[in-house]
Amino acid sequence: MTVYDWVVSLWRTVVPTIVGFAATALAHIYIAVDQQALATALMAGFITVYYGLFRLLEAKASPKFGWFLGLARPPSYVHSPADVSPSVPTSGEASGSAAR
Repeated sequence: MTVYDWVVSLWRTVVPTIVGFAATALAHIYIAVDQQALATALMAGFITVYYGLFRLLEAKASPKFGWFLGLARPPSYVHSPADVSPSVPTSGEASGSAAR
């Protein structure tokens, strides 16, 4: 992963967090319950829904929806051969190689 891809992935996480914080702050105006519990639950919920919605729209409708995550281009991850785990032989392969 390049430095740019790392920064993009970080930025696309920070933007939904900021939106979740802002939505939670607005919800405090209209809902009167325990402040800490409300803040925790609402922020987690808003972040999850916001990120999920715009990732889905970005993938299914238009890449332009990525701007709602801070950047209209998701990071690309290039896998090197070292990133791939070795394959585990199936029982047929294991017995076949033992007979050789």
